[in-house]
Amino acid sequence: MTKRILVEIIPQLKDNYSYLVYSNVNKLGFVIDPADAAPIIKFIKDNDIILSGILITHHHADHNSGVNDLIKFQSAKIYSPDNNINKTSNIVKEGDLIKSDFIEFEVIATSGHTLDHVVYCSKQNNLLFSGDALFRFGCGRIFEGTCDEMKRSLNKIEKLDDSINVYCGHEYTIHNLNFLKGVFHNDKMLDEIEHDVLKQIKNTKTSMPFNLGNEKKLNPFLSLGSSTYKNFMKRKGFGNVEMFRYLRDLRNNY
Repeated sequence: MTKRILVEIIPQLKDNYSYLVYSNVNKLGFVIDPADAAPIIKFIKDNDIILSGILITHHHADHNSGVNDLIKFQSAKIYSPDNNINKTSNIVKEGDLIKSDFIEFEVIATSGHTLDHVVYCSKQNNLLFSGDALFRFGCGRIFEGTCDEMKRSLNKIEKLDDSINVYCGHEYTIHNLNFLKGVFHNDKMLDEIEHDVLKQIKNTKTSMPFNLGNEKKLNPFLSLGSSTYKNFMKRKGFGNVEMFRYLRDLRNNY
């Protein structure tokens, strides 16, 4: 059997996602941001998965409320950035490495949405679990940090390799895309990607994962590289952070 790292996308609550990344060789796995344990436990049972750990991106309950039931079913270490997060056994911070027999995650601190927010990146496997820091065509609402903090956090993600596949915490993709199309009228790039996204959702019931390299071209919260975004920013007389703040304020009220 060829050694493979697989990611199971597990819908949660109204529009959340949890993920189970596992090896089809040794059957070890990590769960990311469990809100509802029941469908996760079912997948673990059906596929004989042994939990290596549970990774939590931040303290909001819709990303960790399933921890109790999950560890009652199968004990595992709980990695989180905040000791106040339920059942945390291992507090993580910027630069920490979480290692197992089949995968290694680097912890990247991404404050902004919350002060404790982190993302988990497996560079060797081109995987990023971005929680509520980065969404497809958007970013998380800023509840506890500042625009400057959030932009710095997204800059860290922008520096990751283009080959990374991103799995974020919510299915906001179409809503985010419609927002961008409303701000940046008649942008061909956004019109073209809409067809691809709708096809992906029709075929797979989800818009996850998405490619980070493409996102750098399309998501103005992440990068202002496209001519459309540069020209818009120039017309408004904005710098990068001003542009980010302007878009974030618009999106908050969309």
